[in-house]
Amino acid sequence: MNDYKLGFLFLGAGSSSRMLGDDKLLKKVNGVTQIQKILNEALALSFPVFVTIPANNNQRKDAISKTNALIIEVENSHLGMGHSLAVGVNKISQDSNFESIAICPSDLPELTTAALKEVIDFSLEFPEMICCPIDENKTTTGHPVIFPKKYFHSLTKITGDIGAKEVLTKEKKSINYFTTNTKSYFLDLDTPEEWSSWTNFYKT
Repeated sequence: MNDYKLGFLFLGAGSSSRMLGDDKLLKKVNGVTQIQKILNEALALSFPVFVTIPANNNQRKDAISKTNALIIEVENSHLGMGHSLAVGVNKISQDSNFESIAICPSDLPELTTAALKEVIDFSLEFPEMICCPIDENKTTTGHPVIFPKKYFHSLTKITGDIGAKEVLTKEKKSINYFTTNTKSYFLDLDTPEEWSSWTNFYKT
């Protein structure tokens, strides 16, 4: 699998606006911050791992510096997730060796190395197609979403706050869905109440 020229792009430039002043990426999970945990899960697969953060966010930068992930600082991160995604893909695509980019938010607390490997292995069956997790009811899509090189240019043109949905909608016939009942691909926590509820079941 490591002959596969894939790079991870974790999106960590959001403002955690629904967290009432707290930073969800700095919440502790298994004794480390959420951002460290998810980056380390990906780094265990020995692929290059990149992460976007707002320019001059020293707290996130300090947390990420404890990993081997590569930081992409995003100016004007307030312009939305699409803007940050475009900046990240533009940076990674400057290295022509990458065949695919696996894009993932940084706030999925249960995502594991094994889950990441499973979706990457599935993507290799049809490496020219977009690969996206979907639940068994075919109603909810998850992350990471893996984009082959031919979509890099379109991803660099994304704006606003809807991420890669514009590209996924346009290219819906080119998506290879990975059907799974593993909730870690779908579970993100955006509010203090969601974090509190989750930690009642998942001991940090």
